[in-house]
Amino acid sequence: MQASAHCTSHFGYKSSTPYMPHLSLLYADLTEEEKKKAEERANNLDDGISSLSFPVSRLALYKTDTEDKTLRSWEKI
Repeated sequence: MQASAHCTSHFGYKSSTPYMPHLSLLYADLTEEEKKKAEERANNLDDGISSLSFPVSRLALYKTDTEDKTLRSWEKI
């Protein structure tokens, strides 16, 4: 969370809520029911997935258009 505060401070961004680092495994417009089913499926496949931890040795920043559902417009910065 310190990394988020450090990086966003360079852009003058102030968040009203703390940032929780996360890894997105699925990008889609899903209903709450569909999200719950996906979460249950992931936990059934690996019950330790929600407590997974790993070191980060590289980080990439992308400019994204949230309206582009194909993700083709993503640009690596």
